[in-house]
Amino acid sequence: MPEPTTAGVHAFALALSALTMSLLGVDYYSLVWGMVGAQFALFQNDVPMGRVRSVIYIALSTLIGAAVGTGILSIFSSESRALLILVSLVGGFGAQKIVTELLNAGLARIGKMRGQ
Repeated sequence: MPEPTTAGVHAFALALSALTMSLLGVDYYSLVWGMVGAQFALFQNDVPMGRVRSVIYIALSTLIGAAVGTGILSIFSSESRALLILVSLVGGFGAQKIVTELLNAGLARIGKMRGQ
C-alpha cells in the first residue's frame, strides 16, 4: 500500500517532468510513459521511501525512460509511437535498479563529505 503522501509526490513529479519536457524538448509520450513505468516500479518496491527520495526516484526514472525510448527510436530510425511508448514504459520501470544505485552512491558521497 502506498504512503498517504504518494499522491502529492506523483503530482510534484508530474509537474517536474512537464517542466523538463518544455526545457529539454523531449517528446511528451516518452516522458508520460516513462513516468508510468517509474510509478509501477515504485509501487512494487518493498522498502518504504521518504518524500524526497520518492520524488527524486520518479523524476530520474522518468528521464531515463524517456531517454531510452528516444534513443531506441533513433537507433532504429523509426517514428513508431507504439514503439516509443513501449520502450519508454519498460525503460522507466527498468530504471529502478539504476536509480536506486545512483541514489545510494549519492547519499554515500554526501555522508563522506560531511565526515571530512
